[in-house]
Formats: sequence, C-alpha cells, structure tokens
Amino acid sequence: MRKTDKKRERDIIRALTELCEAAKLDHPGFIWLTHEVNYQRFPQSLQVTLVFAESVNDAQMAEQFRALLSDVQAALQPVIGISLPAAQIAACREHRLH
Repeated sequence: MRKTDKKRERDIIRALTELCEAAKLDHPGFIWLTHEVNYQRFPQSLQVTLVFAESVNDAQMAEQFRALLSDVQAALQPVIGISLPAAQIAACREHRLH
C-alpha cells in the first residue's frame, strides 16, 4: 500500500467512525458499519456495509438504510472527492450464533 493509500485509509476510517457513532444514537437498529477497498481500483472498489440488529424487520432496515445512505455519501465525499454511488453502499443484518 502506498503512503497516499495509507493516509486515505486513515481518513476513510475516521469519517466512517464519526458517522457510525452518531448513527448508533439516531437510527434504531443500526449497530455498526464496515468498509472494503482495493486501492488499485479506488474509488470504484470502495464498498460500505451498514449492519443492523437481527431483530430489525425488513421495513425498518430499509427505512434506516435510506436515511443513512446520504449520511454515508456526505461523510465520504470530502475524503474520496466524489459522492459514493448508492450501489457501493449495502445493508445487512448481524447474525449471532446462539
């Protein structure tokens, strides 16, 4: 990873961490988020996944996802220089072994 990639990774983590902490307070059922990226194909390879509680039903998850979508884009835009396409942001439920 190049030095510029490491800096960009730190900036992405910082932006997403701030968003995550705020979202946990404002969006019922939201738990955490994660990202994946291949810097050789950046920013097209950047994927953000929003994780919701198992107990959240489909309608609630869809509603909260729609509300968070623009927040993710706004948080990352200063870091990556573009608005991350909605297709690169996904939602899933957290699955725990019982």
